[in-house]
Order: sequence, then structure tokens, then C-alpha cells
Amino acid sequence: MDPHFTRPALISLLGKIRPSKERIRTGLARLGVQSLAGVLLTHTHYDHALGAVETARQTGAALYGSPSAGQLAAGAGLDPSRFHMVRHGDARQIGGFSVRFLPGQHISFPAPLNRLVNTKDPIPDPLRPPAWFWQYRCGEVSAILVDRTLIFGSAAFVSGAYKGWDVDTVVLGIGGLGLRPQSYLERLYREAVVASGARRVLVSHWDNFFWRSQTDLRPLGRERWTLAQLEALAERYGQTLSLLEYNHSVNLITKP
Repeated sequence: MDPHFTRPALISLLGKIRPSKERIRTGLARLGVQSLAGVLLTHTHYDHALGAVETARQTGAALYGSPSAGQLAAGAGLDPSRFHMVRHGDARQIGGFSVRFLPGQHISFPAPLNRLVNTKDPIPDPLRPPAWFWQYRCGEVSAILVDRTLIFGSAAFVSGAYKGWDVDTVVLGIGGLGLRPQSYLERLYREAVVASGARRVLVSHWDNFFWRSQTDLRPLGRERWTLAQLEALAERYGQTLSLLEYNHSVNLITKP
């Protein structure tokens, strides 16, 4: 899901970027991953999708994502039979998992960041690395339900879209959430977590992804403030909340 092993430094974004085959190989080995049935993309910003095609190639996986993900697959020369385009509402059996792609959104940013980070447009043509970071446009955004785990790549939601699903755990990406008011954070929590019926929240996208280390993760921006607000909401609504940390396994198999 949204593999980001390469982690280019901030200064690298002044030039064109490409996935690091070696860092992907090292990261997979550290996790003990030799093969995968599928690589799933919530959206196609570089910090989610830069390494997706190479990860699929190294693990023998198929790549699942939006039409923009298809442009990444085409640009990087992935065998067309190994890319599966998905739309909101699609249900797939991938390996041993039942997967459904639900409507999603990308968090919006205040000016001037909104001019740097495209959160609406698709990737129009096959994108061959190296490429500028801004060429990795957002494309269509999905929240992805894997068995009973609902995964948000970005801190945004489609109102009413997550009610009625059998959800135990929410993986909540919080990148940029510290830039939004507390009222937005509370609404996000109610829509993504409370309405879905989840009992557990795993926080992702909390680390400084410009920091090159794959193991020594550090918070980015106001994420400490964000985490404090989320902890209070989890206590109010009765969920457990913890950080997703690199190289730590998490049991997502839950009882019905």
C-alpha cells in the first residue's frame, strides 16, 4: 500500500526524482517481504507512488490504482497485464484479502502550498522517471477497505461514504492535518473513524518523509499537536490509537 522506500530529501525536489531500486530492495528485505500479490495505491503523489511500479516489479505483484497509476505503470514499462485500473466501488480478491475501493479525497492546503501540491488533476500521459515531483499529480483518490481495515492515504474524507461497512481498524494518514483547524480534524475523525464503527486507529503519514532514514522516523511539522488532538478524540469515542512504525508488524486479523 503506497510504498515509499526511496524517501528523496527535500533538496532533491529541486531536480528530477526517480525510485531507488536499491533502497526498495533493502526496505523489502528488512521487512522480510519477498513476494506480494498486489501493490495498492490510494493516489499518485510522489510520496505515495514514486516507488510503486518498482516495488511491484521486484515482488512480482500486480499494481492496482486509478488511471493516473496506469500512467505510472506505462511510463515505467510495467507489463500491461500487471496493472489493474480500479474505480470507486470496485471489489477485488487480491491474494487472501477482500479489497474494496471507496470514494476518497485529498486534504486541501492553504496558500501558497496549494499552488505546489496538486490535489485534483490526473497524470495526463505516461510518466517515465526521472520526473519532476509536481508531475506526480494526485489523480483519483480512494480510501481502501482491506478485509476489515479501512485505509486513508490522506487526511480527508467523502461525507457519509464510510457508514455501513464492517470496519474494525482505520489506518489514518495525517500528513498536513496540522495545517487545518481543529474543527476540520474533529469532523475527519467522526467521518472516517466514528461513522465507520472502527474500534482501533493506526496513525500513518505522521513522519518527516523528507528524512532519508527508513528506520529512524521523526515527526513532521505540527504532528505532535495533531496526535494530541487525536488521542483526546479516541478517548472520547472509545477507540485505541497508536502510531504505525516502520519495521513493526501489526496484526490486522480481527474477530467478527
